[in-house]
Amino acid sequence: MEAKEEQIKEWMKSSMVKLPFQDFEDSVMKKIAEAEEQKSRMESSKKYALIFFAVGSLFGMASNYLIADFVEKSNLNLQIKSNIQLISMLIYVVLILLFSDKLWKLKQSLKRPSS
Repeated sequence: MEAKEEQIKEWMKSSMVKLPFQDFEDSVMKKIAEAEEQKSRMESSKKYALIFFAVGSLFGMASNYLIADFVEKSNLNLQIKSNIQLISMLIYVVLILLFSDKLWKLKQSLKRPSS
């Protein structure tokens, strides 16, 4: 019976994991804590991104309406009026697409497990 206990003790000693340096565990726990803190900050950033995206979209629609109204009342050539309105709308659409892409990437990065 004592021989089996000695054998078990030997196995337990051989199964001990040797850490590469003394503060290894502390540094790993610190990195985990930092990753969790960054994740919570990202959640907050996501909320702000959505809010500002909605506000920017409304502002863009309003400014496009105002530009179109201003151009319509001006004494410019019909072709120039059409070009100004088209450019204004194209800028708005491109910005919406770029910001939508950024929001999509933010959403995907939050879904991805941290490594």
